[in-house]
Amino acid sequence: MTSPNDFENFQFKKNDTVSLRQFVYQEIREAIIKGHLEPGARIREMEISKQMNVSRGPIREAIRILEQEGLVISHPYRETVVVDLSEEEVIHLLVPTRRNFELFAAQKAASVLTADDFAYLDNIILNMQEASDQDDLDRLSNLDLKFHERIVEQCVSPAMFRIWNSISGKLHARFLIQGYSHSSLQTVVEEHREMLQLIRSGDKERIEQHLQTHIK
Repeated sequence: MTSPNDFENFQFKKNDTVSLRQFVYQEIREAIIKGHLEPGARIREMEISKQMNVSRGPIREAIRILEQEGLVISHPYRETVVVDLSEEEVIHLLVPTRRNFELFAAQKAASVLTADDFAYLDNIILNMQEASDQDDLDRLSNLDLKFHERIVEQCVSPAMFRIWNSISGKLHARFLIQGYSHSSLQTVVEEHREMLQLIRSGDKERIEQHLQTHIK
């Protein structure tokens, strides 16, 4: 009997561009978020080292960052595994916390975001529409995360952004596996297009109403 995704059907990439620690961190985080490494799966340093052709030092540094984000948990003298959250924790703790973060950020955004920020978000919407038209679930979900990430990062402190990033990573992994369906892709695009219009308007009451529906 195998443990959750024991690397038999998944391969990490090799890197030529960014720092080793950042590359390893990005790859493991993406594997978790996309469900390639499922809740409870072991993070096996030797296997990752072999696949990525890197030493174990950058892998351990990446794991420390992932642990700070709450995506993995390390047991002393044992192993590191992907965090497994209960449905109750997600519904009653993570979702309301994420909603509060994004409500705070979105209501500030009209007075904080620059022309470059709005251009970036407009481009995200265009790419989301393209992903929806192509029925590209993975791309759309990543763009969804980038949309909210830009708004929150610009509107809260770095310390608060790190907390949001941890929460959003956990929820993104869950919703990518459970919460999207191909029939709903266009709805996702329309929700984000409406959200951006509301942010531009600065209408705090309607922003709150929208987020109560959008984040659940």
